[in-house]
Formats: sequence, structure tokens, C-alpha cells
Amino acid sequence: MVSRSGSGSIFEIAACGKPSILIPLPGSAGDHQSKNAYVYSDAGACVVLEQQNLTPHFFMEEIQLLLLHAEKVEQMKQSALAFAKPLAARAIAREILEYFMLD
Repeated sequence: MVSRSGSGSIFEIAACGKPSILIPLPGSAGDHQSKNAYVYSDAGACVVLEQQNLTPHFFMEEIQLLLLHAEKVEQMKQSALAFAKPLAARAIAREILEYFMLD
């Protein structure tokens, strides 16, 4: 998948277990998209391309590299699935309910 790197996008990609190329939105508030992308990249789930470096040639080289290295794509898939938090909403709801039950 090719995407920007807002938190919602990243967690949707992770939940699907898809390898990705993330292109952080320059000038995002607090540079959050770059921070998100590099945390996700550190987990091994994506390749980050900075927009200022994004040329058609460079973009196609990255895609070709991934297509030539199936083991890297599989590792990215596994890392994406490990990064996902599919039960996060349930855990948050449980914490909220427990908080109010204590009072």
C-alpha cells in the first residue's frame, strides 16, 4: 500500500497486515506524520519516502526493490500484523468502565 502516515491510516494498514510505502505529509501539525512513519518503519512494517525526495524514478525503484525481495515483503507483513492493535477499542472501553466502577 502507498499512503500518507496519519495514525488512522497506519493502524488500518497494520490491521490488514499490508506492507506499505509511507509518504509523510510535509508540514503536518507537530510533524506527526513523519514521527508516525518512522516509528512504524522502526517496527519493520514499512518503507518511508520523504515527499521532497519523491520522484517517479525513485518511487519506482523502491517498488521494484520490494517486488524483487519477497522475503522483505513477508517480513513487513508480519511486522504490520504485530504492530496492529485490533482489540484497542475494547481495552479502552474496559479501562473506562473500570475507572467508573471504582468510584
